Order: sequence, then structure tokens, then C-alpha cells
Amino acid sequence: MTERIVVGAALVDRGRLLAARRSAPAELAGRWELPGGKVEPGETPEAALVRELREELGVAAEPGERVPGQWPLRVPFVLQVWTARLRPGSAAPAPLEDHDELRWLTPAQIWDVPWLDQDVPAVERVLPHLGL
Repeated sequence: MTERIVVGAALVDRGRLLAARRSAPAELAGRWELPGGKVEPGETPEAALVRELREELGVAAEPGERVPGQWPLRVPFVLQVWTARLRPGSAAPAPLEDHDELRWLTPAQIWDVPWLDQDVPAVERVLPHLGL
């Protein structure tokens, strides 16, 4: 089976990382993740990242660099993470789809939330990109 990419956004602002609390599906509800979603056929990961952030958070974002590594999700999906930032004039992020709360976390607060297991190694890789 062909591997399918799920993009995660390390949305960074002033040295803080945006975390999103899942509201669905039930088995993931209450856990935190990097926002994002599946790359659709014919779509680049960067384009998927911009689309997913618009759909899930209502923001205009600009992808940055890919965070090294990829992490297995349920077959056939793998998580790849890109840094991203809000475009000038973008709305503030809001939990529009599949999330019920958002938090901007400083490096000291990163582990204050219960991350989804598959996001933990990705978040560890993101920490050096917070620019502090």
C-alpha cells in the first residue's frame, strides 16, 4: 500500500508553538496535536498545510521548512511536519474543525499538555525551531 502523508504544522509566533486539542474522534478527544491533515491527491504537502490551517483554524499561513523526520500513524499514513507562520493580516487562530481549544505554548510550557503519542517525537524535533 502506498504511503500517504499527513502534514502537521509547527505554527510558530514570537517563540511560541500553537497546540490544538482534539474534540474528535472520541479516542483522540482531549489530547493535543500539531494542527494539520491529509495531503490530497495532486496536492503538495506545503499546499495541504496552507489549506488545512485555513479550514481548521481560519488562518492565512505561510509554510516554512520541513522538520527532519517522519512518524508513523495508522497504516498507510505518516506524519511530516513543517514550520509555518501566520501571514501579515491573518485572523487569529480559532478552533473551527476537530478541535475545541488552542494554546500558544512557550518552550517551558510545551509539555504542560497531553500530546498525542505520535506527535511527541515531532514536537521534540520542533523545539529547536522556536527561535529561542
